[in-house]
Amino acid sequence: MKEGVPPLSVGERGLKGYSRLGEWRLPLITGLVLAAVTALPYVYAYAVEPPGHVFMGFFYLGDDANTYLAKMRQGWEGSWAWQNRYTTESSPTAYLFMFWIALGHIAALFNLPLIATFHLARVAAAFALMAAAWFMISHFIEDRSARRFAFFFCAVGLGLGYVIQALGQPVIFGNQTDTLDWRMPELTAFYSVLALPHFAWSGVFAAAGIAFTLKAIQRGSLVFAVVAGLAWLGQASIHPQMPILMGGATAVALFLRPASPRGWIAGALAFAIPAPYILYSYLAFVGNPEVQRWTFHSKNALPPETISLLFAIAPQLLLALTGLPGALRRRTREDLFLIAWLVLLAVILYLPNPAGDLRRRFLDGLYLPLVILGARGIYETILPRLRSARAKALVPFSYVCFTAVGSAFLVLAPLAVAGNPQYTTTWAQFDGLNWLGSEPVGHVLAMPGVGLYIPAYSGDTVYVGHYDETFDYLNKTQTALAVLTGKSDLEQFIQQNHIRYVVWTVDLKTPPPEALGAAAYDTPDFKIWRIY
Repeated sequence: MKEGVPPLSVGERGLKGYSRLGEWRLPLITGLVLAAVTALPYVYAYAVEPPGHVFMGFFYLGDDANTYLAKMRQGWEGSWAWQNRYTTESSPTAYLFMFWIALGHIAALFNLPLIATFHLARVAAAFALMAAAWFMISHFIEDRSARRFAFFFCAVGLGLGYVIQALGQPVIFGNQTDTLDWRMPELTAFYSVLALPHFAWSGVFAAAGIAFTLKAIQRGSLVFAVVAGLAWLGQASIHPQMPILMGGATAVALFLRPASPRGWIAGALAFAIPAPYILYSYLAFVGNPEVQRWTFHSKNALPPETISLLFAIAPQLLLALTGLPGALRRRTREDLFLIAWLVLLAVILYLPNPAGDLRRRFLDGLYLPLVILGARGIYETILPRLRSARAKALVPFSYVCFTAVGSAFLVLAPLAVAGNPQYTTTWAQFDGLNWLGSEPVGHVLAMPGVGLYIPAYSGDTVYVGHYDETFDYLNKTQTALAVLTGKSDLEQFIQQNHIRYVVWTVDLKTPPPEALGAAAYDTPDFKIWRIY
């Protein structure tokens, strides 16, 4: 206690504690609202299921979401290692996709359905991401009004991809444009929570890791360094590459604004904690044939088309540019970290480097530095030039509302198509998937439409099922079609590929294969044969 300063009374200490607690009211309430709003499309879809159909739980990137359920199922079965069940080529297992596998273990622990656990992870992410974003924003921004603007901008802001959509996704400079902010949840906090929880949790770990790392360096705190290291380990369980980018930005900030020796140690410790797992992941990517096939077969791994990306992050990027001069002028460690993050990301995306086909995986949490720089820009550069007090209050509010247009569309659009066959399946097929889940595991021959669901609802491996995770997907799809429609020898195919189950659906437009006899699971439109 400083000399001459009287101690706080019990009441004063209580008020101070209440004030600190009150600081978290905004992110917690916003998290609650975000969780409720993003649940709306799903709740509505379950409520209006067409007769004889079942909503399968996803509107956004359903192909990928089902593969995540398949990974969760492996954790639910007790495994901590991932094996690709969307292709029949054999390979060693790998300790990757640990976030999803851990969710599967949680589902087993509490005896929860996998789909319920998936959506509970989304709900939890709404609270966690808002709290972590507020924590990081508060570290970087002192002005309370600017903090609140950055926070709400982060929570609901989306891009201008709808402009590209309205123009019919034109070809610009020889490249086909795309509505990336409607297709890449990692670009915004709102879409991450709405669609796929691992992107939201990657943002949680990034925001917490950044704030705790910089605080650990500033204070020389090894305790904060350990907490930061655990956050980076959590992010590595989702995308092992991301802590490398974060470590690079931290190193740049430290070299340009050196810390005390204890601060250097704290910074090194924060990134030393996830380092062994990051090294293991790298070795798995270059040494495990299963992982190599998946990595280099992925059509979504390359850097996104530049014009589309600029439109997707235009509101955030344009405002961030107004905050960049102030950051360059101050050049604090925090300023240098934000600038280094964006510069290193651009280098990774567009210059030749070892990241190769994994460059898109570095986009997680991009909205965090952009909204912080944007808030600084609007409150340090734009608003001081306005004379009207009303304008100074209206401009930030209007900007947040403007950027929320895309988010509102993402929530409301699915309500019009909730009963579409793209998002539902028949009760016969749904029961058949669960029947497979109760039978001994094996290889399954089915068309990709059904094959996508099978590893998510059973322990089976499919011959073809997902455009990325099935090796040689297009050729296998044609082969499966020929075999199931009688154009190729079904019995020979079964023997060569060690098929245990064959699935026939009415949309094949050909009669069920007579050579297999009676189906073990038999409905008019969906049949499953057990070969052995």
